[in-house]
This record gives sequence, structure tokens and C-alpha cells, in this order.
Amino acid sequence: RFFMSIFALATAPGTSGLAVIRVSGKEAFKVAQTLTKFKKIKPRVANFSSFYDHKKKLIDKGIFIFFQKPNSYTGDDVVEFHIHGSNAVIRYFLKTLSNFKNCRLAKPGEFTKTALLNKKINLLQAESLIDLINSETELQRIQALKVMNEDTTKVYTDLRDKMIKILSDYEAVIDFSDDEVGDNVFLNNRDKLLKINDKIKEIIQRSQNSEKIREGFKVSIIGPTNSGKSSLINCLAKRPVSIVSNIPGTTRDLIEASIMLDGKLVRFFDTAGLRRSKNVIEKKGISLTNENLKISDLKLFLFDHTQKIDKKILKLFDQKSILVL
Repeated sequence: RFFMSIFALATAPGTSGLAVIRVSGKEAFKVAQTLTKFKKIKPRVANFSSFYDHKKKLIDKGIFIFFQKPNSYTGDDVVEFHIHGSNAVIRYFLKTLSNFKNCRLAKPGEFTKTALLNKKINLLQAESLIDLINSETELQRIQALKVMNEDTTKVYTDLRDKMIKILSDYEAVIDFSDDEVGDNVFLNNRDKLLKINDKIKEIIQRSQNSEKIREGFKVSIIGPTNSGKSSLINCLAKRPVSIVSNIPGTTRDLIEASIMLDGKLVRFFDTAGLRRSKNVIEKKGISLTNENLKISDLKLFLFDHTQKIDKKILKLFDQKSILVL
């Protein structure tokens, strides 16, 4: 990592008006000079330039910016090339970069990994960054930005510092035993430990709620065969997600539809109808249904009101369930 410079397309692949290619490492400045023919390059200044390959053939025209270490995203020298988002231009630009000595294509997430190793960001911020990039809803975006905030890291750092201090007190009592001093240390630190314990429980509870926002709320639609489960999920998704037929046992796998409801991502699952079956594939589908129920945030029990309700299925009903006729 200390000798090889890395490069990669920093924007999404595909045809677009603009694409950004990033180079990070010791070779970044040399790469910028060679491709642009600029002898002097000021850091953090946008420069319009033509870009040339090693045979001095024109690749494209665009803008490049040089970020001198440590004032860059990765903490190393970084240069960003803003070029036209043509697949042909991008491919040739990357091919040209690969011809530089000590330059290679970056692995997925390697720029962020380098920033982490150079202590530009911490692990919590690195994880929240990928959450921000992958955010689909407003709640997910807000949550990712909250975690990226330094205050979140400070909470964990403070807890760690307090526990290290308590541990050092206990070690001091063991090394220099004195009954009276020892009793006072244990009594004073007991209340502190209880408060730390309560804080950790609170963080775990919040993280469980945060996970639901990040992963989406899981809602399983369950019930007997031909109760209208597939019709309901198609209605919610406003498209034919699941096959609908009069033949019992049509759905034999978990069919998922992700839907936005009030800014929240909700993942609905159409499941195999619950009944006794000798068909091996249908039995596997029913087994998948039972496994899915364990991870569901909400279970939607769907029954045809013209048919008799199967009491065996109702045994699965709990406080996370809703009955729909």
C-alpha cells in the first residue's frame, strides 16, 4: 500500500455527461503531470486541460484537481480527472493509467480503506459512508449522516475511557491491596459500571431500530393456500411481482417486493401457503416460510373470509401479527 498507487472510476459506470477517475498515492502527481503536460500544478485548483496517453495521443479534454497529502480524502496525494462519461473514453483512460509504473486498479472500497489506515476517518465513519452511498430513503440518509458525525464516535470513546479508568482502579487495588481503599474503589465504581451498562443497553436498542431503517422493515404475508397473498403483494407493489392462479400451492418460494411507505423502506414477502403437502418443492417453500417468520418485523395473516379459518395456522399468531380477512 505504501509503494503502489491506486486508481478507479469514482462515479457510477455507464454512459453519462461526466465521469470522475481518481488516482491516489505517490504516483498521483507524476500521473497528473504526464497526462496533462502541466509542469506546475497548484493543489486544490480546478484546471481545464487536454489529457494525453504515453504516445502523446489525445484521450479527452476536461478538468483535473490535485489534492496534496494529507489534505485529501485518502490522506495520500490524490488527483481527480473529470472527463466525459463515454464508456470508450473511460476504458481508454483507465488503460492509460494501468501503463504507469507502480499504478494498479483499486479494489472495491480501497480508497476508503486507505483513508481509514491514514486515520482520516474511523471505522464507524467508514461503515456509515457505505450506508450513505446505498441509502434509498430519507430516513436512511439522515441516519447515515448522524453516524458520520463526530459526536457518535465520541460517545463510544467516552465509554471506553471510563471503563479503562475503572479497570485501572481495580488493577491498582490488586497490586496494592488495602481493605479500606479496596472497598471504596469497588463501591464508587459499582454505580459507574451500572450507568455504563444502561448506556450500552440503550445503544443496542437504538442500533436495532437503526438496522430496521437500514435494511428495511420486513413484513411477511402468510396464510393458507389460495387466500389472496400473491394478489395482495401485486396490489401493494402495483406490478405483477407474484404469479396468481386458482391452483393451490402456486407460490413455492419467497417473493419479495420493496415498497416505499411514508419515507420508509418496507420489504413485503409473499410466502408459500401453509398446508400439509407431499410435494417436495412445496414442502421446502413452506419450510422457507417458517424461517422467514422468525426474522419478520410484522406478520400479516391473510384468510379468505368465505372459508373456514385454519386454527393450526392461527397458533403462529403473536404480538407482531395482524389478522386480515
